[in-house]
This record gives sequence, C-alpha cells and structure tokens, in this order.
Amino acid sequence: MDDCTCDTMRTGCLIHPQGLKQEPVRILGIDPGKTTGWAELSLQGRSLHLGMFGSTKDKTLVEIMPLLKEADVIIYEGWWTRPSKAQKGAFDWKPMEAPEVIGSLLTLCKILEKKQVIKQQPSSKVPGYSFAGMKYVKGKQGTHWQDALAHATFYAVTKLKALPVGSDA
Repeated sequence: MDDCTCDTMRTGCLIHPQGLKQEPVRILGIDPGKTTGWAELSLQGRSLHLGMFGSTKDKTLVEIMPLLKEADVIIYEGWWTRPSKAQKGAFDWKPMEAPEVIGSLLTLCKILEKKQVIKQQPSSKVPGYSFAGMKYVKGKQGTHWQDALAHATFYAVTKLKALPVGSDA
C-alpha cells in the first residue's frame, strides 16, 4: 500500500483511489439476537471469499472477540423500535436480546478501537442474500449466520464495489 494516498493505512484505506483494494479487507457480518450469527468475508481486489461463520448464544460476544480484533470492517444489523408502536405502548414485555448484543458489540469495538463499525437496516439482508448467491426465505428461522453473511456481502458489493458471488470480473 505504498502508493496509497489515504491518511490512515490499515483500517482506513479500504478503497484505493482506483477503486481496487491493495490488501485483503476482512469484513465481519453480525446478526445480533438471542442467537447471534456471524460470518467472515475477505475482499481481495473485487472478489469475495467466505471465511469462517457460525453462531453464538454469548450475549457479551467475548466468545467471538478474536474475530472482532481481526476484522477491518464490522457490519451489524441494526435494531429500531417502530415509533407507532412505541407511541401506543404496544410492546411485548419479552427480553430484547438484540439491543443487548448490539451494546456488547459497540463496547467491544470501542475497546478494540475499531473505526469501521456500520449499522445496516434489516432490509439490507434481502438483496445481500442474492449478492451472496443464496435464496432469501421470509420468516425462515435459524438462519443467523446466513443473515450475517448477507449483511456483510451487501456492504461489500454496495460500498466497496465487490462483485456479487458468481459474477464474472
């Protein structure tokens, strides 16, 4: 990356002025919840490569801290309360695991001095599935790592100019 004109080298130089990555960019997708899915992608040039993937019930995310340390970019599915429901007080009083896990994630990212931590809309996973070469099935349960992969792939394709899986260069 000697010819890179970015101010920061390791995590700041994700896109070279010509739009090509100079070293593999490690992307970690996170789908927070009671079971949190995670998936690693590596971006070399414009090609995506799947790394490790899995899920955890550890709400502190300490179990996946080594993955967080190695990631250049961390993408997670955001969680919002719909204003119309909040104004009416229409809550189910079940524990809300997703915001708890997101809090753990943001705390660990702060401790690890991660600069590229991106929250995405839940709707981003639908096209992300297609970009990853997978089929999205609405309402399907137990797809946590696939949702995490879809979020990471969506970001890589739309923001880092990666080619969707199965595309020709």
